[in-house]
Amino acid sequence: MTDYAQFEKRRAVLSEKHKKMARGYTARIGPDGLITVAPKRLRLPIRLRVIVFAVVGALLFKSLLILSTGLATYESRIEVLRGGPAPERAAAWVMQPDLISRGLVEMMIKALP
Repeated sequence: MTDYAQFEKRRAVLSEKHKKMARGYTARIGPDGLITVAPKRLRLPIRLRVIVFAVVGALLFKSLLILSTGLATYESRIEVLRGGPAPERAAAWVMQPDLISRGLVEMMIKALP
């Protein structure tokens, strides 16, 4: 490889690192005292923990609704939602009783005196 080709390759690597560092960077001091600067990692705006809490919260909410209204009444209300416009149909799809929420209801019934 010629000197110019090595130079162009190194320049491309540094340009890419510079673009990444424009979004933010961190500096660390190594055990030998050398300061190294690295670009910050790109993070997702929504963390996995938030998604898990939302799903668990929705399941608990459905279970509490089924427990308080009864399964037959709950399913009749879901049927009413299924006949509505698109947002109500989406809510009916999310709120339909599933195996997990039914299992949670059974566990709650056993736990309650």
